[in-house]
Amino acid sequence: MNRRFLLVTAGAAVLGLGAGLGACALLPAPRSLSFSQAEVQALVARQFPQQRTLLEVFDVTAEVPRLQLLAERNRVAAEVPLRVRERLLSGRWQGRLRFEAALRWEPADQTVRLAQVQVQELRADEPSALSAAAVERLGAALARRMLEDSTLYRLEGEQAARLQRLGVVPDAVAVTAEGLEVRLKPLPAR
Repeated sequence: MNRRFLLVTAGAAVLGLGAGLGACALLPAPRSLSFSQAEVQALVARQFPQQRTLLEVFDVTAEVPRLQLLAERNRVAAEVPLRVRERLLSGRWQGRLRFEAALRWEPADQTVRLAQVQVQELRADEPSALSAAAVERLGAALARRMLEDSTLYRLEGEQAARLQRLGVVPDAVAVTAEGLEVRLKPLPAR
């Protein structure tokens, strides 16, 4: 009798476990991935400082940007401290670059990228260090070469595989008052 009781109990446990796992499969897939403003700032901070040579004349070091969310316009803004060394005359200056950008999802490499970058201001801490025309040219080059299409976030392989198992893939990026939301869509039917 004890053996029969154990078999019935074990069978019920296996059925219960199977039903529980089946119920997990019925849970709805997530509709988005959310990142708080602090998480977004941390993701960006990992990618800095960055160094670039622009126009074969300027060695630019961009320090960690301070981000601001512009949810009402679905954009982000940033202020980036800069250090610049001018190669020809060995001039050096520091300043700040302010810009706004939209965000886009790039399915080819599973990334969130900057798009439609607009430079608001490039300011030298010592205004006499460069002419206004040089500052404008440098600002345009920074927007084109350093910022446009820069990666903000990359969906790692395990995360992407987990989402695919759930039947969803990233689709679009939205800026919210709380942070960023990567919206998900169902996998296309095969």
